[in-house]
Amino acid sequence: MSITAQQLSSFLVLAIVMSVTPGPNNLMVLFSSVRFGPRKTLGHISGASAGSALMLLLVGLGLHEIFTLFPYIQVVMKYSGAAYILYLSWKILGSTGEVKSADTSHPMRFIGAAFFQLINPKSWIMASVAISTCLPSVFSFEDIALYTVLFAAVSFPCVGIWAWFGAMIKHYLTDARLVRRFNQSCAGMLALSALSMTLF
Repeated sequence: MSITAQQLSSFLVLAIVMSVTPGPNNLMVLFSSVRFGPRKTLGHISGASAGSALMLLLVGLGLHEIFTLFPYIQVVMKYSGAAYILYLSWKILGSTGEVKSADTSHPMRFIGAAFFQLINPKSWIMASVAISTCLPSVFSFEDIALYTVLFAAVSFPCVGIWAWFGAMIKHYLTDARLVRRFNQSCAGMLALSALSMTLF
C-alpha cells in the first residue's frame, strides 16, 4: 500500500467529521429513533454506513469520471435528491403527535438507507474529498478497499450516536404537543438541507 500515515489520519478525521455532523441521514436516524426506538433503527444505521462506504469505493474506482463526461446526470441526481428529501420532510411534518404510531409505518430498512446515500450530498462530498485529498495520486485497489472498510467501521458508531440521542430525547416527549414540535423541527431541518442541495 502507498498510503502514508498522514493521509490515513486525515482520512479518519474526515470520516468521523462527515459521519457525526448533522445532515439528512443523521436527522432521519434521529427521527426514526424517537419514533421507533434505537433497536429498530439499526437497519437504517447499518444501511447508511454500508451505502456511504460503497459510494467511496465506487468513486475511488472511477465513478466520478462518469459525471465529468455526463455532467447532467449529477444535476438530475441533485434535484431528484432534493425533491425526495422534501417529500420525507413533508411526511415527517404530517406525522401524528404520538411517539409510537398505531399505523403500519416502519423505519427505513437496510437497502433503502443504503440507496439513500446515492442522493445524500454529504456522502458525495465525503467520497470526493477523501479520494482527492487522502489518497496518493496513484493508488491501488487495496488502498481504496482499506478506506472503504475503515469508513464503514467508523461511520456505524458515529451515526449510531444520533439514534442514542433520539432515545434520550424520547424520554422528554411526554405529550403530543411536544412530539409535534419535535416533528416540525426535524421536518424544517430536512427542508433546509434539501434547499442547500439546490444552491451548490
